[in-house]
Amino acid sequence: MVESIKELRKICYRNSNKKRPLYMELFTMKVSIYITKLFLYTPMHADHVSMLMILLALIGSGMMAFGSIMAMFIGITLIHFSVILDNVNGEVARYRKEGSLMGSFLEEFYHTISTPFIFFSLGYGIFSQTGVKAAILFGFMAAIFASPIVLTAIKTAVIKKGMDRLEEKTGMLPKKYTMPSSEINVKGGGTEAGKKLYSAYDVIKEVWGFPFNILHMQIMLALELLNSYYSFMPKFLLPLAYIVLYGSVSAIRQALSFIVHYKGKTIFHYYNALFGKK
Repeated sequence: MVESIKELRKICYRNSNKKRPLYMELFTMKVSIYITKLFLYTPMHADHVSMLMILLALIGSGMMAFGSIMAMFIGITLIHFSVILDNVNGEVARYRKEGSLMGSFLEEFYHTISTPFIFFSLGYGIFSQTGVKAAILFGFMAAIFASPIVLTAIKTAVIKKGMDRLEEKTGMLPKKYTMPSSEINVKGGGTEAGKKLYSAYDVIKEVWGFPFNILHMQIMLALELLNSYYSFMPKFLLPLAYIVLYGSVSAIRQALSFIVHYKGKTIFHYYNALFGKK
């Protein structure tokens, strides 16, 4: 017998002080626990939930790219549900005590592929409906730059170098890089300008990035669905303006991120944090 919702909350979030995205605090955590309870009556495990998330994100993206306005709205609704499942898989894992490396991989895979697929599908879907080629361009820009590609490149490079050091026997790679300061700061590279930009980014990223951007799209496609019946604005004007804005701002944001992290030598801070010895 599965416990009550109140007890499930205690079990799934006991001793959990992890800061979560604002949207999850406001919405998904309030809804996900009910879906988790349903799943706990089935043989499904956390990894199965993660696979379902990936499947829904791909199906929803396909519907947005190649379907009618109704199909696009259903597609973004499926993707929105995958966001809720992103919370469910953690709750199921904590309830069943199933935390695993494979589970972390599946979750990261979902986050890595979902954003590019969703944004490019939206851009292509707008192009299919309107014939405006710019929608494909800005959809592509949003798909590439909406994810934190600079930080991802830094982390990948650091792990590669660290693994090289562990595998090499010659001692050619340093155990720790010499820095101007002994303080490890991976936010903004340790510079004052970097810290200020990073703080400003923290303020806006909650309503700009995932999963709020899924909510943006759902609202716009809902309005566009109404517009298909009542014609109160030009066809796909709002989604087109959104994809142009999101693609442009995301590209500028990543360019600024590159400058801040390059000048602040963030990669060395990461390396020292993971592999350095004091």
